[in-house]
Amino acid sequence: MAKQNIYFMGFLANTNSSILRVKLGHNFKIEKVGRDEGIRLISNLENSSFFNMYKKLISRYRLGLESQFYIITNSFEVNLNVNSKGRIKSNPPKIYEFMNEFVQNYLYSTIKLMRLFKEGGISLPIEYLFYDKDNPKRIISLYKIPVVSLGRLNYILTPSEVSELQKFIQNTKLPFERSFLQLAFEAYELSYKTHNKMLSFLSLMSGLESLFNPGGGELKYRISRNTAVLLGKDKKDSKGIFFNVKTLYEKRSKTLHTGKTDIGQNDVLRLRHYVRGSIKEIYKINKNKNELLDILNSLGFGEKVK
Repeated sequence: MAKQNIYFMGFLANTNSSILRVKLGHNFKIEKVGRDEGIRLISNLENSSFFNMYKKLISRYRLGLESQFYIITNSFEVNLNVNSKGRIKSNPPKIYEFMNEFVQNYLYSTIKLMRLFKEGGISLPIEYLFYDKDNPKRIISLYKIPVVSLGRLNYILTPSEVSELQKFIQNTKLPFERSFLQLAFEAYELSYKTHNKMLSFLSLMSGLESLFNPGGGELKYRISRNTAVLLGKDKKDSKGIFFNVKTLYEKRSKTLHTGKTDIGQNDVLRLRHYVRGSIKEIYKINKNKNELLDILNSLGFGEKVK
């Protein structure tokens, strides 16, 4: 056995150069690489032609849209048992430990938190683990369909948002301990994974219901009012949110009861905005569902939860 450096490389979709300002933990780094260089590297790893990989990466995965790729990298050292043809006889446990602990548990959660922080379909659809940087040999490759970025909304951060995002990632732990909040978050995440606007919308509405539905009747009123009280900056803002959520809930009811829908892209984005904001606010309040609803019920429009 010989010591070898193992390299991780994941390709980010639906973002731009602003993502380079974000700092990650556990030795992960966000870097950029020229589009041709990135395609050439994947072509070598896949033993495929440059042209075939170009079509796959640009058309299907929306990578390299700024003539460069944004990638997440890492590396670690292991003892590899390699045969005469350069093939690994068996993967050492450290490889699976890295993928489970640092990629699955840390990196995937961090990207989910990025989507929860603000709108934009940032995702990590392609990942590789390989060794021998000069003549790369693939160990593991993972291909996933990128999340849906409605209206081609890339994940773009302003300079001030970068520091806010860093704090948000540091102070927010997934999965959420409170089951009703985790259920709403899973519905929120599901809304990014379908190209069907109606299904995305219904997933988000179920998330809002899991947060604000106290049981019993008057669901439209209760869900709309609770959202408005929680998120409204002042009385006028709360009234606007109340009206908007009622309108969105009526679209939900029409869709489920008649099978006909007039749900559009803006409806999905607006509802996702409310679900996102509600999840973040409820996480900060840190109350169980019954306590939260009692507090919201005691407050009027424009009054803040203390």
